[in-house]
Amino acid sequence: MRPILLTGPTGFIGRYVLRRLKRDPDTPVRVLVRRPEALDEEARRGTEIITGDLRDPAALARAVEGAGTVLHLAAYAQGWAPDASEFIATNVEAVGRLLALAREHGVRRVVHVSTILALPPFRPAAVNGRAQDPTFYETTKLEGERLVEAYVAAGGDAVIVHPTRVYGPGPMNDANAVTRALILYLRGRLRVRLDDGDVLANYVHVDDVAAGILLAAARGRSGAHYILGGEDAPFRRVLDTISEITGTRRRVLPLPRGAALAVATCAEWMGKLGGKPFITPQWVRVFLEDRRADITPARTDLGYAPRGIHQGFGETAAWLRSAGLIRG
Repeated sequence: MRPILLTGPTGFIGRYVLRRLKRDPDTPVRVLVRRPEALDEEARRGTEIITGDLRDPAALARAVEGAGTVLHLAAYAQGWAPDASEFIATNVEAVGRLLALAREHGVRRVVHVSTILALPPFRPAAVNGRAQDPTFYETTKLEGERLVEAYVAAGGDAVIVHPTRVYGPGPMNDANAVTRALILYLRGRLRVRLDDGDVLANYVHVDDVAAGILLAAARGRSGAHYILGGEDAPFRRVLDTISEITGTRRRVLPLPRGAALAVATCAEWMGKLGGKPFITPQWVRVFLEDRRADITPARTDLGYAPRGIHQGFGETAAWLRSAGLIRG
């Protein structure tokens, strides 16, 4: 049996995908990883490890050669960078090389993990100026999708999946910003939130996304796009839900969008001077968009069945307690 290649196995979602793959001892698994030491002992056991960077053509070629299925999760998913070069190198150029290698080596199927932000919002935000500009992340993930669509049009077999706002146990990085916000809230350090008019976003547990990726590999229609989401909710309800679950309620003041955009503009200028901005005007616009999600195609075609936010946040809160990240 040809192995399944997983890129991004040490990322937030990638860890869960690898864990699920390892449940089947008859499935050979190969990973492309920059730092093998970042894989835990269970993840390394029985896994073929290719050491290298996604942007290294030689390492990528070694990883793809002989693979039957490619699950492409690796991406540059930072909230900000001073220029687009890092985003382009990983989210566009490396995708193009991977697809060329997949065609060359007769890969049966590619599952490309994109983002809900590459799709139009249900309702755009009423903002002007710099806030209207797409983020580098949005632009380059969309460009990567176009390469995958061209690959399918030329006869390749690929499926594109779009995770929504992902949360759950795992590293507290930019990819897990929702859980990080919940920790700040429960610790009393989230003092303000964007006054977003209670626009909807979609929140999904990380393990449900991992399950959806594997379902897309097994059952997805070539060329199809599937949104891997959970439940629509305004952010205010997210905070109310975690309060109900934990019994901890904090006061959080709504920040008017004008003030938020002014703060974000200052933060962006600080980034240009060498710091790392915690927000930019473009990301304020993202949080003001109505991002409700229709997961019906994933349910129908894939048998995708995600948990709701009450269950998912409950499981996440239990893990945060056990990890000592929150009290109570």
